Amino acid sequence: MNRKKELQNASLLLLGLLFLLYIHFFKGSLEAFYNPTNHLSYHILLELLAISVAFAIALQGWMYFSYTMSRYRLYIGALFFSIALLDILHVLSYSGMPFFIVESSVLRPTWFWIISRFLLSCGLFIILTQKDRAIERKYRSFIFLLSFLSVILVALIVYQWGDFLPVLIVEGAGVTPLKRGLEYVLSFIFLCLMIVLIKQYRQHQKTSHLTLITAIGFSLLAEIIFTFYQSVHDVDNFLGHIYKVVGYYFLMKAFYSSTVEEPFIKQHEIQTKLAKSERKLNTLIQTVPNGILIADEQGRIRYTNHAVEKMLGYQTGELLNKSIDEDRFRSHHLDDHLFPCDLGQDQNSNTSQTDRFSVFTRKNGEKVCLSINSTKLVEDGELTSMIYSLSDVTDLIKAQEKINQLAYFDELTGLPNRYFLKEMLTRVVEHNHIYEGVALLLINLNRFRTINDSLGNEIGDSFLSTIANRLKSYGENNQLTVARMVGDEFAIIDVHANRARVVENHAKNIHRILQKPLVAKGLKIQIDAAIGICLYEESIVNVDQFIQKATITVHEAKSKHLPYLFYYKEADQKVYENLILENELRNAIDGKQLLLYYQPQVHLVTGKLMGVEALVRWNHPERGLIPPGQFIPLAEETGLIVPIGKWVIEEACQQMKIWHQKGYECQRVSVNLSMRQFYQEDLVDVVDQALQQSNIAPHYLELEITESMTMDVDRAIDMLNKLKKLGVRISIDDFGTGYSSFSKLYQFPIDQLKIDQSFIRNLSTDQAQKAIVGTIISLGHHLQLELLAEGVETIDQAAFLSEHECNGIQGYLISKPIPAEAIETLFRKEILYEVK
Repeated sequence: MNRKKELQNASLLLLGLLFLLYIHFFKGSLEAFYNPTNHLSYHILLELLAISVAFAIALQGWMYFSYTMSRYRLYIGALFFSIALLDILHVLSYSGMPFFIVESSVLRPTWFWIISRFLLSCGLFIILTQKDRAIERKYRSFIFLLSFLSVILVALIVYQWGDFLPVLIVEGAGVTPLKRGLEYVLSFIFLCLMIVLIKQYRQHQKTSHLTLITAIGFSLLAEIIFTFYQSVHDVDNFLGHIYKVVGYYFLMKAFYSSTVEEPFIKQHEIQTKLAKSERKLNTLIQTVPNGILIADEQGRIRYTNHAVEKMLGYQTGELLNKSIDEDRFRSHHLDDHLFPCDLGQDQNSNTSQTDRFSVFTRKNGEKVCLSINSTKLVEDGELTSMIYSLSDVTDLIKAQEKINQLAYFDELTGLPNRYFLKEMLTRVVEHNHIYEGVALLLINLNRFRTINDSLGNEIGDSFLSTIANRLKSYGENNQLTVARMVGDEFAIIDVHANRARVVENHAKNIHRILQKPLVAKGLKIQIDAAIGICLYEESIVNVDQFIQKATITVHEAKSKHLPYLFYYKEADQKVYENLILENELRNAIDGKQLLLYYQPQVHLVTGKLMGVEALVRWNHPERGLIPPGQFIPLAEETGLIVPIGKWVIEEACQQMKIWHQKGYECQRVSVNLSMRQFYQEDLVDVVDQALQQSNIAPHYLELEITESMTMDVDRAIDMLNKLKKLGVRISIDDFGTGYSSFSKLYQFPIDQLKIDQSFIRNLSTDQAQKAIVGTIISLGHHLQLELLAEGVETIDQAAFLSEHECNGIQGYLISKPIPAEAIETLFRKEILYEVK
């Protein structure tokens, strides 16, 4: 049935589109039958039809009203009430009409038209994309009055200040760019609304949606036609009004279907099914495995089936006319905190009870665990009977106790896991009205992956257990629920979040607790954390969305280096942009959009070139050159840094080969390794393969690692020794900012220390920085290592480094990173820098 209606509505839209195209390209064939002098009459007739349809829709919203009704019906009725009034004003002020308030013209009716169409498109879009709810009858008059007053306000503005409004159409020349732009905006809104309705139809399969889609489609075509006309009296304007009336007709048909026809059909179907269900119930009630027990309003048992006899151990004759409050039917509950007491208690409860797990004592003394569901039967406000459904869940409860521990608790930390958290959040959200306020805090440990990769999983697990104990202790002291989500992520639920300040204080305390150092292998490791906070609000439709908002917020907090952050709407857009950027970055690797820039390194004594550092750039086809600060963190987070790093090594080696073939003497090219890349099992093979493919000597390649990669000393030394066997050079980048132990530095098979630019930046003015740099240089020389300072930008900085016998410098003082072709110009210079 739906398939047939789909084809019918699709055919109507297609015919409307084809007719539009025919008229647009063969307008002359219609103009022979169309007399512009009669346009005013045609216009009045069509607008009267449209106004009649609009009032009919408004009346549906007004008249089909019981004690409560849907917001859709009321708001759409009020919307078309306003549109009908605006269309009346449009007709009365139309060019050629008699004097009404002011002389008729082209300007005012066009503005009434535009306002009416925007009200229609935006109003329908807002109404139909919101969740429908019941609304009380008392709001009907207020909503319609508000619509009427809004039209009065619009009329006052247009009639009073109409001459100052922008011109939308020039007779003989057609619509102005503003008018055409507004029509395009209207078309876009209608198109978006069609897409939304199509999605809703696919989800709910309501036939009224098909008619509504057709109506919006004709409205869209009408707006397209209204971008064509040259005069308010030409054929395009006439056809646009026809399409408008057709659209109104289908709108009225759709709302009639949804408010009268569909409810009637649905009611008839329900009544038919109900009759069949009643017949089946009489047959099945004695054969169902569940026990069925019915008690009257005084609590006396009036009916039991065979399953009740089996579960309780009493015959039907022993149960009938007995009170359910008798001692024999009393029970104790598995969890008095979660479940109410006794069958008889349901008589005094205001609501039905579901899945109450209680332990009963059978007639023979055995214990049986029953799941009890109860339902009240009420007639004319008076309780007539209670229906109880009993299920024997004794074996299930025993098994569930074992499974729950495995399914809902984290094995490592003993904390509730993600599944537990989602179920609890579901209950909290469903009953949020009983809580002071609900907040979800998502905690993500910064750099934990780096620590785990460096020190190993065993120490990483130990750290996680310690952190979990800290959070658990804080949660118990502050009535908070703590859970471990996954990996290095924890979550906290606060159901007492009546003020944002209270939640903020929790976030501050948690952040302070997590900052306490952790000790491993002689190192004090301080793990920082980012906390994303989301406060529950009515716009959150489900738990997944609640968690998603908190997840978005914690990632935003990490990117901004904030200890905690409350959710804000713009964060959604930023996450979406990062997803787009991630997808484009994946394509960039295969699409040859990556390229290398090179920054020269100069010997401070001779002023000659020591080598170059290869720095990756992304030449996006649309955004242009993207700096590494925008995509390298994303690549590290997603794991794309591994294929990017492999490409950089191979490309740098190939470029070195090209320079040698051209006769340029470049001593080495430096390549940075990421933490994840450094601990890849195939790193040595990747480097070896790149050297063989480029056929350059290994000493021309220098690999730069950071201090954080050496926290696990044994593991780092093992990897560095394997790389040194290939013959490549090893450099420690950003020296002085990480975790290196000076006492163990001599164990690393390295060739160079690179002094971090943070020490160089204020070298000319900061005495402490001078002392630190001097100490690092002295240390490097005693270990017979080469020293290179990065980030050198001034002559004074270079002079200080030269005075303290630093071997080389790198920075904007010499050159910024430049493409391979550009740096060849520097290769031709014998001296790149002269020390003053």
